[in-house]
Amino acid sequence: MPRARRPQPLMCIIATSIAILIGLVGCMSGPGNASRLTYQLATALSVPVGEELPPTGIRYDRMEDRGAYLIINGQQALKKKGDSLSWSGTPRDGVSLTLKQRVLWYTEDELHLVGTAEVEVDDVLPTAGPIDTTSLVKYSGPVAYGVKKGRTIPGSSLTYLGETDDGAELGGLSEYPYRMVGDSIVWEGTLRPGVYSRLDLRVAQFDDRTLRVGGVVTLWIGP
Repeated sequence: MPRARRPQPLMCIIATSIAILIGLVGCMSGPGNASRLTYQLATALSVPVGEELPPTGIRYDRMEDRGAYLIINGQQALKKKGDSLSWSGTPRDGVSLTLKQRVLWYTEDELHLVGTAEVEVDDVLPTAGPIDTTSLVKYSGPVAYGVKKGRTIPGSSLTYLGETDDGAELGGLSEYPYRMVGDSIVWEGTLRPGVYSRLDLRVAQFDDRTLRVGGVVTLWIGP
């Protein structure tokens, strides 16, 4: 029979926080072993004057007394604080991106936006390895998953092997494979060619059937 574990106060706080996160964002990505992943990520973006918001082609042209002027599809567009700015497209093969933004504020030097980025990645084949973090198309936000025994953590090559006396056992790691409640799990690699991901998770709860984790994913989409 597995030894009883008495959680420490800090571990209880971590587990509770991640449990709340799971309730809020548990449907943000598809189930383990899925060939498509969908992420809904909060964004805070900035665009220097004279430059474009990658990968949209939307350019921040200038600020005047009336507001901020953008160039959208070759046309001038006046935007004030609180106005919407949306874009959708395919920044590279197998990736669909929808940006829904609002103008937060602007200066003569920079335009600031807040909103969401929905990223869909098709034909996902997570492969652990070095990642390229130089792309300007970068989004980050919270994720949370309940992973059945024998399944992979979505967006990674890590498999949950079940409960042991040493903790939750993970397959696909080249290091110590056991994690207790509150412990971190970090994975880096490619989801498909040109799409790089870093998962920074913590264990919220586990038993011999299910592992629950929550944390942050960061995506880089190459040109």
